Amino acid sequence: MKIKLSWIPFIPAVLAMTALRLLSVFGNDDTGMISRINTLLFSYLAVGVALALFVLCIIFNIADRKTAPVYESKRNVPAGIFSVLSAAFTLAYSVMTLMAKKDSEYLLIYIVCAFLAMLAAIGLVFMARTHFTGFAPVSNIAFLYVFPSLWAVSELVSCFLEATKLSVAASDMSLLFCFIFLTLSLFPQAMVISKIPGKNPVKASFIYGMPSAAFGISYGAFLIARVVFDSVGGIALLAGAMLISFGLYQICYLVELTRGALRKDEIVIVDAFTDSNSDTEINNIDGELVLGEDKKDEDYSQKATADTDDFIMGYEADDVIPEIPAPKVIGEEGDLSGGFVLGIDDDDADSSIIAARRQKKEEKLMNEIDKLLADLDEQQNELNNKK
Repeated sequence: MKIKLSWIPFIPAVLAMTALRLLSVFGNDDTGMISRINTLLFSYLAVGVALALFVLCIIFNIADRKTAPVYESKRNVPAGIFSVLSAAFTLAYSVMTLMAKKDSEYLLIYIVCAFLAMLAAIGLVFMARTHFTGFAPVSNIAFLYVFPSLWAVSELVSCFLEATKLSVAASDMSLLFCFIFLTLSLFPQAMVISKIPGKNPVKASFIYGMPSAAFGISYGAFLIARVVFDSVGGIALLAGAMLISFGLYQICYLVELTRGALRKDEIVIVDAFTDSNSDTEINNIDGELVLGEDKKDEDYSQKATADTDDFIMGYEADDVIPEIPAPKVIGEEGDLSGGFVLGIDDDDADSSIIAARRQKKEEKLMNEIDKLLADLDEQQNELNNKK
């Protein structure tokens, strides 16, 4: 999976951006120059490095045709810790900014930022719960995962409004870029964790997450250095700690994706055999959704559909229902979620089996599948008798 090659340019990019940022603080003299070079030049060089990293991530994304768009979150304690810290710093930063800007002409946008920061903090805490437990249930709280991205949008708007007062050539627009990439990276990451379907949020997490982490760590270090050496206000310290925390959080989660992301040929998506008007009983195994079964034995005739990408199978009333063998569910922890069964094709079984699921859970799962197949056989016999 070529998207994982993004780590190669990411590491030197972060080091180079951090060095350029710190150089603009330590080498700065009273005139704001470093060897007769304006310190803003180092800021723009750091932005250029991040944009080059972004372009390389896009190239790796185009070359990667194997990474699967779905991923079952695993237990990741470092990501959970930094998610909680990001929630605390987010709320503190927005509230402190509101208090400092209470006389600003943009007071309304700062109030909105503080309100969304509260919701974003709640969403980050729920995301941290997923990282701590390794379990992401499909529930009504999934919408909370979107609020961190919405908060980043509100902060982006406030930064843009403040930036319009100054000349681009005379001001550092780095914070604006930080919130741009933070917005773009948090949304696909929330899609992956909450299992919201998308084109390929796993690859999008790499494309936007790596530039976002590079911006956050380098600019956060710059802000903290300014507080220490130039005695800048406390809001800069909160902003620096918040950006570094977000950057480390995204790195921890990208490491998890790098280790656990599946290839497209390693997954099989089987849709449940249910009619749109029928009542469906969803069996739950360890909190994960599995294949559903119809309660009513009414009309099981369906129009034949053949979706070669998702393996959606159907049949007509006049057709002989084919024998459907039990799907071979293979993969780490038997990934079953949201009506989808994640497994491995027989041809590729040898390349992707990580560990067998505990015997008790495997037997329980296979009993459910056997029950479903027995029902299908009974329905087939009934239809054949009618003929």
